[in-house]
Amino acid sequence: MKRFLVVLLLAGCGRADTSYQIWHAMGGPLGDVFTGIVSKTRLREVSFGSYNTLAQRLVSAAMSKKLPLLAQSFPSWSLEFYEGDLILDAKSVVPDSLLAKIHPKLLAEVETAGVYIAIPFNKSVPVLFYNADLMDSLGLSPPKTWEDLRKVCRSAKERGVWGFAFTIDPWIFYTIFRQKGGEGLNFNSPQGVETLEFLRGLVLEDSCAYLGSGYSHQDDFASRRVLMIWATSVSYVFMKPKVRFRMRAAPIPVDRYDFVVISGTNLSVFKGHTDEEYREVVRFVSLFLSDSVQRFWSKSTGYAPITDLNLADEDLREVFKQIERADYEPRTPLWMRGRRYFASEVMEPVLKGVLAPKPALERYEKLLKTLSW
Repeated sequence: MKRFLVVLLLAGCGRADTSYQIWHAMGGPLGDVFTGIVSKTRLREVSFGSYNTLAQRLVSAAMSKKLPLLAQSFPSWSLEFYEGDLILDAKSVVPDSLLAKIHPKLLAEVETAGVYIAIPFNKSVPVLFYNADLMDSLGLSPPKTWEDLRKVCRSAKERGVWGFAFTIDPWIFYTIFRQKGGEGLNFNSPQGVETLEFLRGLVLEDSCAYLGSGYSHQDDFASRRVLMIWATSVSYVFMKPKVRFRMRAAPIPVDRYDFVVISGTNLSVFKGHTDEEYREVVRFVSLFLSDSVQRFWSKSTGYAPITDLNLADEDLREVFKQIERADYEPRTPLWMRGRRYFASEVMEPVLKGVLAPKPALERYEKLLKTLSW
Protein backbone atom coordinates (compact mmCIF):
# COMPACT_ATOMS: atom_id res chain seq x y z
CA MET A 1 0.00 0.00 0.00
CA LYS A 2 2.96 2.32 0.56
CA ARG A 3 3.54 2.92 -3.14
CA PHE A 4 -0.15 3.66 -3.68
CA LEU A 5 -0.12 6.19 -0.84
CA VAL A 6 3.02 7.93 -2.02
CA VAL A 7 2.04 8.27 -5.65
CA LEU A 8 -1.48 9.68 -5.27
CA LEU A 9 -2.27 13.01 -3.67
CA LEU A 10 -4.36 12.95 -0.54
CA ALA A 11 -7.76 14.55 -0.86
CA GLY A 12 -9.08 15.49 2.54
CA CYS A 13 -10.17 13.40 5.47
CA GLY A 14 -12.14 10.18 5.34
CA ARG A 15 -15.85 10.26 5.97
CA ALA A 16 -16.87 9.97 9.60
CA ASP A 17 -19.42 7.24 8.93
CA THR A 18 -18.61 4.78 6.17
CA SER A 19 -21.01 2.04 7.26
CA TYR A 20 -22.91 0.41 4.40
CA GLN A 21 -21.18 2.70 1.92
CA ILE A 22 -20.25 1.63 -1.60
CA TRP A 23 -17.87 4.07 -3.27
CA HIS A 24 -17.80 4.32 -7.04
CA ALA A 25 -16.97 6.60 -9.97
CA MET A 26 -19.84 5.82 -12.32
CA GLY A 27 -21.68 8.86 -13.63
CA GLY A 28 -24.22 9.83 -16.27
CA PRO A 29 -26.54 7.14 -17.65
CA LEU A 30 -24.26 4.37 -16.36
CA GLY A 31 -24.42 5.84 -12.88
CA ASP A 32 -28.20 6.03 -13.10
CA VAL A 33 -28.41 2.33 -13.86
CA PHE A 34 -26.09 1.53 -10.98
CA THR A 35 -28.09 3.76 -8.60
CA GLY A 36 -31.26 1.91 -9.53
CA ILE A 37 -29.72 -1.43 -8.60
CA VAL A 38 -28.15 -0.20 -5.34
CA SER A 39 -31.45 1.41 -4.30
CA LYS A 40 -32.90 -2.08 -3.86
CA THR A 41 -30.47 -2.73 -1.00
CA ARG A 42 -29.43 -1.00 2.21
CA LEU A 43 -26.12 0.06 0.74
CA ARG A 44 -25.42 3.79 0.57
CA GLU A 45 -23.73 4.81 -2.66
CA VAL A 46 -21.16 7.58 -2.75
CA SER A 47 -20.10 8.73 -6.22
CA PHE A 48 -16.81 10.56 -6.74
CA GLY A 49 -17.29 11.35 -10.42
CA SER A 50 -13.93 10.07 -11.66
CA TYR A 51 -11.59 7.19 -10.96
CA ASN A 52 -8.79 9.58 -10.11
CA THR A 53 -10.87 11.23 -7.39
CA LEU A 54 -12.04 7.85 -6.14
CA ALA A 55 -8.42 6.71 -5.87
CA GLN A 56 -7.47 9.82 -3.92
CA ARG A 57 -10.36 9.37 -1.50
CA LEU A 58 -9.51 5.72 -0.94
CA VAL A 59 -5.94 6.69 -0.11
CA SER A 60 -7.19 9.29 2.35
CA ALA A 61 -9.62 6.80 3.86
CA ALA A 62 -6.87 4.22 4.28
CA MET A 63 -4.79 6.76 6.20
CA SER A 64 -7.68 7.68 8.47
CA LYS A 65 -8.91 4.07 8.84
CA LYS A 66 -12.37 5.07 7.60
CA LEU A 67 -12.71 2.83 4.59
CA PRO A 68 -16.09 2.10 3.01
CA LEU A 69 -17.71 -1.28 3.02
CA LEU A 70 -17.25 -1.69 -0.75
CA ALA A 71 -15.48 0.28 -3.46
CA GLN A 72 -14.83 0.04 -7.16
CA SER A 73 -11.17 -0.73 -7.71
CA PHE A 74 -8.91 -1.53 -10.60
CA PRO A 75 -6.91 -4.76 -10.25
CA SER A 76 -3.68 -3.01 -9.27
CA TRP A 77 -5.51 -1.05 -6.54
CA SER A 78 -7.02 -4.24 -5.14
CA LEU A 79 -3.60 -5.88 -5.11
CA GLU A 80 -2.16 -3.05 -3.05
CA PHE A 81 -5.15 -3.10 -0.71
CA TYR A 82 -4.50 -6.80 -0.24
CA GLU A 83 -0.80 -6.26 0.41
CA GLY A 84 -1.73 -3.55 2.91
CA ASP A 85 -4.07 -5.94 4.77
CA LEU A 86 -7.05 -3.65 4.15
CA ILE A 87 -9.46 -5.99 2.40
CA LEU A 88 -11.15 -9.31 3.01
CA ASP A 89 -10.95 -12.38 0.86
CA ALA A 90 -14.24 -12.22 -1.04
CA LYS A 91 -14.64 -15.94 -0.38
CA SER A 92 -14.88 -15.21 3.34
CA VAL A 93 -17.91 -12.98 2.74
CA VAL A 94 -19.70 -14.19 -0.37
CA PRO A 95 -20.90 -17.83 -0.50
CA ASP A 96 -19.21 -20.13 -2.97
CA SER A 97 -22.57 -20.76 -4.61
CA LEU A 98 -22.73 -17.09 -5.66
CA LEU A 99 -19.11 -16.76 -6.69
CA ALA A 100 -19.49 -19.88 -8.83
CA LYS A 101 -22.01 -17.98 -10.97
CA ILE A 102 -19.30 -15.56 -12.13
CA HIS A 103 -17.47 -16.36 -15.34
CA PRO A 104 -14.22 -18.19 -14.46
CA LYS A 105 -12.14 -15.90 -16.69
CA LEU A 106 -13.25 -12.93 -14.63
CA LEU A 107 -12.65 -14.69 -11.33
CA ALA A 108 -9.14 -15.51 -12.50
CA GLU A 109 -8.32 -11.81 -12.69
CA VAL A 110 -9.12 -11.23 -9.00
CA GLU A 111 -7.37 -14.35 -7.67
CA THR A 112 -4.05 -13.95 -5.88
CA ALA A 113 -2.44 -16.81 -3.94
CA GLY A 114 -5.79 -18.52 -3.57
CA VAL A 115 -7.48 -15.32 -2.34
CA TYR A 116 -10.17 -13.40 -4.21
CA ILE A 117 -8.99 -9.85 -3.65
CA ALA A 118 -12.18 -8.42 -5.17
CA ILE A 119 -15.50 -9.31 -6.77
CA PRO A 120 -15.74 -8.85 -10.56
CA PHE A 121 -18.03 -5.95 -11.43
CA ASN A 122 -18.18 -3.76 -14.57
CA LYS A 123 -16.36 -5.37 -17.49
CA SER A 124 -16.10 -4.13 -21.05
CA VAL A 125 -14.50 -5.60 -24.14
CA PRO A 126 -12.89 -3.94 -27.16
CA VAL A 127 -15.07 -3.90 -30.25
CA LEU A 128 -14.57 -3.29 -33.95
CA PHE A 129 -17.67 -1.33 -34.91
CA TYR A 130 -18.35 -1.03 -38.62
CA ASN A 131 -20.94 0.44 -40.96
CA ALA A 132 -22.39 -2.65 -42.65
CA ASP A 133 -24.21 -0.60 -45.32
CA LEU A 134 -21.01 1.20 -46.28
CA MET A 135 -18.97 -1.99 -46.10
CA ASP A 136 -21.33 -3.66 -48.57
CA SER A 137 -21.44 -0.69 -50.93
CA LEU A 138 -17.63 -0.67 -51.08
CA GLY A 139 -17.57 -4.41 -51.80
CA LEU A 140 -15.48 -5.09 -48.67
CA SER A 141 -15.70 -7.62 -45.83
CA PRO A 142 -15.15 -7.12 -42.08
CA PRO A 143 -11.51 -7.91 -41.23
CA LYS A 144 -10.54 -10.94 -39.17
CA THR A 145 -6.86 -10.08 -38.74
CA TRP A 146 -4.98 -6.79 -38.37
CA GLU A 147 -3.44 -7.24 -41.80
CA ASP A 148 -6.96 -7.71 -43.17
CA LEU A 149 -7.93 -4.47 -41.45
CA ARG A 150 -5.04 -2.66 -43.11
CA LYS A 151 -6.18 -3.89 -46.54
CA VAL A 152 -9.79 -2.89 -45.89
CA CYS A 153 -8.64 0.44 -44.53
CA ARG A 154 -6.56 1.17 -47.66
CA SER A 155 -9.35 0.09 -50.00
CA ALA A 156 -11.86 2.34 -48.26
CA LYS A 157 -9.52 5.35 -48.44
CA GLU A 158 -8.91 4.74 -52.14
CA ARG A 159 -12.67 5.13 -52.55
CA GLY A 160 -12.71 8.40 -50.62
CA VAL A 161 -13.77 7.04 -47.20
CA TRP A 162 -11.75 7.00 -43.99
CA GLY A 163 -11.18 3.33 -43.23
CA PHE A 164 -10.46 3.26 -39.51
CA ALA A 165 -10.27 5.51 -36.45
CA PHE A 166 -9.06 4.98 -32.89
CA THR A 167 -7.79 7.02 -29.96
CA ILE A 168 -4.41 7.27 -28.25
CA ASP A 169 -5.16 4.60 -25.69
CA PRO A 170 -2.73 2.00 -24.31
CA TRP A 171 -5.56 -0.52 -24.54
CA ILE A 172 -5.22 -0.93 -28.31
CA PHE A 173 -1.43 -1.01 -28.08
CA TYR A 174 -1.37 -3.60 -25.32
CA THR A 175 -3.89 -5.80 -27.10
CA ILE A 176 -1.88 -5.97 -30.33
CA PHE A 177 1.37 -6.23 -28.36
CA ARG A 178 0.07 -9.35 -26.56
CA GLN A 179 -1.31 -10.76 -29.80
CA LYS A 180 2.18 -10.50 -31.28
CA GLY A 181 3.64 -12.45 -28.35
CA GLY A 182 4.71 -9.56 -26.12
CA GLU A 183 4.89 -10.18 -22.39
CA GLY A 184 4.38 -7.99 -19.31
CA LEU A 185 5.89 -4.52 -19.52
CA ASN A 186 8.64 -5.56 -21.91
CA PHE A 187 7.55 -2.98 -24.47
CA ASN A 188 11.08 -2.15 -25.66
CA SER A 189 11.10 -5.37 -27.62
CA PRO A 190 10.56 -6.52 -31.22
CA GLN A 191 6.85 -7.02 -30.43
CA GLY A 192 6.53 -3.51 -28.98
CA VAL A 193 8.29 -1.90 -31.93
CA GLU A 194 6.24 -3.93 -34.41
CA THR A 195 2.99 -2.90 -32.74
CA LEU A 196 3.80 0.80 -32.88
CA GLU A 197 5.03 0.53 -36.45
CA PHE A 198 1.75 -1.09 -37.46
CA LEU A 199 -0.40 1.62 -35.88
CA ARG A 200 1.85 4.37 -37.19
CA GLY A 201 1.69 2.83 -40.65
CA LEU A 202 -2.10 3.06 -40.72
CA VAL A 203 -2.05 6.73 -39.75
CA LEU A 204 1.09 8.19 -41.32
CA GLU A 205 2.05 5.90 -44.20
CA ASP A 206 -1.23 4.57 -45.53
CA SER A 207 -3.17 7.66 -44.40
CA CYS A 208 -6.29 5.51 -44.22
CA ALA A 209 -6.80 5.81 -40.46
CA TYR A 210 -6.81 8.76 -38.09
CA LEU A 211 -6.66 9.51 -34.38
CA GLY A 212 -9.84 10.56 -32.66
CA SER A 213 -9.95 12.76 -29.58
CA GLY A 214 -12.26 11.82 -26.73
CA TYR A 215 -15.41 10.51 -28.41
CA SER A 216 -14.96 12.36 -31.72
CA HIS A 217 -14.30 9.17 -33.67
CA GLN A 218 -17.57 7.73 -32.38
CA ASP A 219 -19.45 10.82 -33.51
CA ASP A 220 -17.72 10.60 -36.90
CA PHE A 221 -18.75 6.97 -37.15
CA ALA A 222 -22.38 7.82 -36.40
CA SER A 223 -22.15 10.53 -39.07
CA ARG A 224 -20.91 8.00 -41.69
CA ARG A 225 -17.48 9.64 -41.97
CA VAL A 226 -15.48 6.51 -41.16
CA LEU A 227 -16.02 2.85 -42.00
CA MET A 228 -14.64 1.19 -38.83
CA ILE A 229 -13.65 2.27 -35.33
CA TRP A 230 -12.02 0.72 -32.29
CA ALA A 231 -14.18 1.35 -29.23
CA THR A 232 -15.47 -0.30 -26.09
CA SER A 233 -18.67 -2.29 -25.80
CA VAL A 234 -20.03 0.51 -23.58
CA SER A 235 -19.88 2.83 -26.61
CA TYR A 236 -22.66 0.81 -28.21
CA VAL A 237 -25.43 2.16 -25.98
CA PHE A 238 -24.30 5.74 -26.59
CA MET A 239 -23.92 5.43 -30.37
CA LYS A 240 -26.98 3.35 -31.16
CA PRO A 241 -29.54 6.19 -30.81
CA LYS A 242 -27.49 8.34 -33.23
CA VAL A 243 -26.96 5.74 -35.94
CA ARG A 244 -29.17 5.55 -39.03
CA PHE A 245 -27.45 2.63 -40.74
CA ARG A 246 -26.71 -1.02 -39.99
CA MET A 247 -24.12 -0.78 -37.24
CA ARG A 248 -22.34 -4.03 -36.51
CA ALA A 249 -20.21 -4.97 -33.52
CA ALA A 250 -17.47 -7.45 -34.39
CA PRO A 251 -14.74 -9.10 -32.33
CA ILE A 252 -11.44 -7.29 -32.72
CA PRO A 253 -8.96 -8.56 -35.31
CA VAL A 254 -6.25 -10.98 -34.23
CA ASP A 255 -2.54 -11.36 -34.94
CA ARG A 256 -0.21 -14.31 -34.23
CA TYR A 257 -2.06 -15.13 -31.02
CA ASP A 258 -5.76 -14.79 -30.29
CA PHE A 259 -5.68 -12.59 -27.18
CA VAL A 260 -8.35 -10.10 -26.14
CA VAL A 261 -7.61 -7.68 -23.32
CA ILE A 262 -10.69 -6.81 -21.30
CA SER A 263 -11.10 -3.75 -19.11
CA GLY A 264 -13.09 -2.61 -16.09
CA THR A 265 -13.14 -2.60 -12.32
CA ASN A 266 -13.97 -4.96 -9.47
CA LEU A 267 -15.42 -4.41 -6.01
CA SER A 268 -13.09 -4.57 -3.02
CA VAL A 269 -14.58 -5.59 0.35
CA PHE A 270 -12.86 -3.71 3.15
CA LYS A 271 -12.14 -4.81 6.68
CA GLY A 272 -13.51 -3.13 9.78
CA HIS A 273 -17.24 -3.50 9.24
CA THR A 274 -19.99 -5.40 11.02
CA ASP A 275 -21.36 -8.84 10.26
CA GLU A 276 -24.67 -7.21 9.33
CA GLU A 277 -22.92 -5.02 6.75
CA TYR A 278 -21.19 -8.02 5.24
CA ARG A 279 -24.55 -9.76 5.01
CA GLU A 280 -25.71 -6.77 2.98
CA VAL A 281 -22.76 -7.31 0.65
CA VAL A 282 -24.05 -10.83 0.07
CA ARG A 283 -27.52 -9.45 -0.58
CA PHE A 284 -26.19 -6.97 -3.13
CA VAL A 285 -24.05 -9.58 -4.89
CA SER A 286 -26.96 -12.00 -5.00
CA LEU A 287 -29.15 -9.30 -6.57
CA PHE A 288 -26.49 -8.15 -9.00
CA LEU A 289 -25.75 -11.67 -10.21
CA SER A 290 -29.39 -12.57 -10.81
CA ASP A 291 -30.26 -13.21 -14.45
CA SER A 292 -32.77 -10.37 -14.64
CA VAL A 293 -30.35 -7.77 -13.28
CA GLN A 294 -27.42 -9.01 -15.37
CA ARG A 295 -29.59 -8.84 -18.49
CA PHE A 296 -30.74 -5.32 -17.58
CA TRP A 297 -27.23 -4.22 -16.58
CA SER A 298 -25.69 -5.36 -19.85
CA LYS A 299 -28.44 -4.03 -22.11
CA SER A 300 -28.50 -0.63 -20.38
CA THR A 301 -24.75 -0.06 -20.05
CA GLY A 302 -22.89 -2.09 -22.65
CA TYR A 303 -20.96 -3.88 -19.91
CA ALA A 304 -20.64 -7.63 -20.16
CA PRO A 305 -22.90 -9.87 -18.13
CA ILE A 306 -20.39 -11.35 -15.70
CA THR A 307 -22.30 -14.59 -15.24
CA ASP A 308 -23.83 -16.00 -18.45
CA LEU A 309 -22.58 -14.23 -21.60
CA ASN A 310 -25.77 -15.30 -23.36
CA LEU A 311 -27.70 -12.83 -21.21
CA ALA A 312 -26.24 -10.02 -23.32
CA ASP A 313 -28.16 -8.13 -25.97
CA GLU A 314 -28.05 -10.08 -29.22
CA ASP A 315 -26.10 -7.32 -31.00
CA LEU A 316 -23.24 -7.60 -28.49
CA ARG A 317 -23.38 -11.28 -27.61
CA GLU A 318 -20.66 -12.30 -30.05
CA VAL A 319 -18.19 -9.63 -28.91
CA PHE A 320 -18.72 -10.54 -25.26
CA LYS A 321 -17.72 -14.10 -26.08
CA GLN A 322 -14.22 -12.68 -26.50
CA ILE A 323 -14.06 -13.03 -22.70
CA GLU A 324 -13.59 -16.77 -23.28
CA ARG A 325 -10.06 -15.98 -24.51
CA ALA A 326 -9.47 -13.00 -22.25
CA ASP A 327 -6.20 -11.58 -21.08
CA TYR A 328 -5.65 -8.61 -18.76
CA GLU A 329 -3.45 -5.59 -18.53
CA PRO A 330 -0.64 -5.95 -15.97
CA ARG A 331 -1.88 -5.71 -12.38
CA THR A 332 1.37 -4.19 -11.15
CA PRO A 333 1.37 -0.77 -9.47
CA LEU A 334 4.15 0.19 -11.89
CA TRP A 335 1.81 -0.13 -14.87
CA MET A 336 -0.92 1.76 -13.04
CA ARG A 337 1.51 4.65 -12.57
CA GLY A 338 3.12 4.35 -15.99
CA ARG A 339 0.03 3.73 -18.12
CA ARG A 340 -0.88 7.36 -18.71
CA TYR A 341 2.74 8.19 -19.50
CA PHE A 342 2.72 5.51 -22.18
CA ALA A 343 -0.08 7.38 -23.92
CA SER A 344 1.57 10.80 -23.69
CA GLU A 345 5.26 9.87 -23.99
CA VAL A 346 5.09 6.99 -26.47
CA MET A 347 1.86 6.67 -28.42
CA GLU A 348 1.21 10.35 -29.06
CA PRO A 349 4.69 11.31 -30.33
CA VAL A 350 5.01 8.13 -32.39
CA LEU A 351 1.56 8.32 -33.99
CA LYS A 352 2.00 12.01 -34.72
CA GLY A 353 5.36 11.48 -36.37
CA VAL A 354 7.50 13.18 -33.72
CA LEU A 355 9.42 10.08 -32.59
CA ALA A 356 10.23 6.72 -34.14
CA PRO A 357 8.97 3.65 -32.22
CA LYS A 358 12.35 2.36 -31.01
CA PRO A 359 13.63 5.63 -29.45
CA ALA A 360 10.23 6.24 -27.88
CA LEU A 361 10.20 2.81 -26.26
CA GLU A 362 13.80 3.18 -25.07
CA ARG A 363 12.90 6.47 -23.44
CA TYR A 364 9.84 4.91 -21.83
CA GLU A 365 11.91 2.02 -20.47
CA LYS A 366 14.09 4.56 -18.66
CA LEU A 367 11.00 6.34 -17.37
CA LEU A 368 9.64 3.10 -15.89
CA LYS A 369 12.87 2.67 -13.94
CA THR A 370 12.37 6.10 -12.34
CA LEU A 371 8.80 5.13 -11.41
CA SER A 372 9.78 1.82 -9.81
CA TRP A 373 11.37 3.28 -6.69
